Amino acid sequence: MSGQVIRVGVVDDNEVVRIGFSAGAALDAKVAPKPLKVVGQAETVGQLLQGPPRMFDVVVLDLSLADGSEPGDNVRAILEAGYPVLVFSLGDNTDAIREALAAGASGISRKAEDIRHTLDLVRLVAAGQTVDNQELAVAISADTGFTAAELSDRERETLNFYATGFTRGQIATRMNISANTVGTNIKRIREKYAAAGRHAPTKLELYHRALEDGVIAPETA
Repeated sequence: MSGQVIRVGVVDDNEVVRIGFSAGAALDAKVAPKPLKVVGQAETVGQLLQGPPRMFDVVVLDLSLADGSEPGDNVRAILEAGYPVLVFSLGDNTDAIREALAAGASGISRKAEDIRHTLDLVRLVAAGQTVDNQELAVAISADTGFTAAELSDRERETLNFYATGFTRGQIATRMNISANTVGTNIKRIREKYAAAGRHAPTKLELYHRALEDGVIAPETA
């Protein structure tokens, strides 16, 4: 982060939302110990990312944009630019929620929430944390097209430890196996998710897969 100010980019095709978010952040900055400042806003992800690199600490992203772009593609583009993503949405499209989280978004804030709650979530994401969202469980349970990865019991146990922050050495000790075996298990887990169309090349994405499949519970994740 740049000093004590958390620099935020906002992507929303509704100008009123963009202005309102910026105004809310400006008012909150007068009293918050870690103030937020909207330093860039745009109607599309492409427009936002046209600026110089390392502009933002967090990008706040609407799920449904007028350019017809897919939520997963937008999240991945922002992550590739080096910025974590907090989804800021009505939260009424469960497929879009699942797609955004699967692509690596750090969490969701509903537009109906108090703006101060959303700004607090932005601070969490800027600090490198993943937001615990009950919306994730709702999105997955409502998705009739969801495909399980069919993990074995040992793979689920490995994923449980790995997704909750244990190192490979710590997992090996707890499971009484070698670190190489832990690595093999993780590789197979990724392969199974890829085969199910739920790619998880990063640890954050494996964290989301673990939540989606009930390997770890939302309230303890």
